[in-house]
Amino acid sequence: MARSNTLQYMILGLLTRRPMTGYDIKQTFDKEKAEFWTAPFSQIYPELNRMLKDNQINLLKTDPKNSRRKTYQLTNQGQSFFKDWLILPLSSESTTLDNDNFILRLHFLGTQQQSTINQLLELRIKTINIEIAQLELELTEVINHPEQLGRELIIKKELTNKKADVKLWKNEIKG
Repeated sequence: MARSNTLQYMILGLLTRRPMTGYDIKQTFDKEKAEFWTAPFSQIYPELNRMLKDNQINLLKTDPKNSRRKTYQLTNQGQSFFKDWLILPLSSESTTLDNDNFILRLHFLGTQQQSTINQLLELRIKTINIEIAQLELELTEVINHPEQLGRELIIKKELTNKKADVKLWKNEIKG
């Protein structure tokens, strides 16, 4: 389920590409992000209304033949807000970057922002290494307890996944 803040940034990011209707946003969202998040129309339309009030988006003129069809586009304020958010976690105060925010930001960065991508990858690697250390500590607590074999297997799987992520992201930075 998409959280409202991630939904807001997903919508803004999609609208950086082109003006869209709520239906277009939902279809694109489902196509591109369904493996990470879902967002029903009941979340998308209230978020669009809030973003209209906040002047992040505005409505294009409606087609008189289909006056119920609303097409949304980014305002300059929305564009600026989104661009600022893309690089926000790279401030000197940031020491971690959760997976949802990492994936969402990465989704909207291209080759022209390679240095930003590398910084995001480095910050995510730091975060994953902290998570790996915590998992390894958890593993030492359960490894000698046969009644917790299931938990041990889950921790081992998660460790394997996180170590693979670190390896992948390091290789991407090296290019």
